[in-house]
Amino acid sequence: MRPCDLMPADIALFSRKILNTAEFDELSVLEQRECEDALAAAKAAAAAYTGLDIEATEKEDLAYAVKVLAAEMIDNHQITTQYTGKNPVAMQIMDLHSTNLLPSVEE
Repeated sequence: MRPCDLMPADIALFSRKILNTAEFDELSVLEQRECEDALAAAKAAAAAYTGLDIEATEKEDLAYAVKVLAAEMIDNHQITTQYTGKNPVAMQIMDLHSTNLLPSVEE
């Protein structure tokens, strides 16, 4: 699955709000919106961190990082963990694809 293929129902499933994606419509409007917002924010965070166009990338492992970030936002209502301040799984995946850490040749 690519990041562009992720839907709010995938985030609800990953964060254990539902047991299968068919149950997404049974969530309250507020819970559905929370999943939509978390997905959008997680994609934006991954894009900003890696420098990649998340909607165009074919890197399937970034979809997992986006799901981890979104689920953590829902669970904690923030993007931090207790010890490091960053989720190590998501950070390792995004570090693999970071393109904006060094200045470009044009600069």
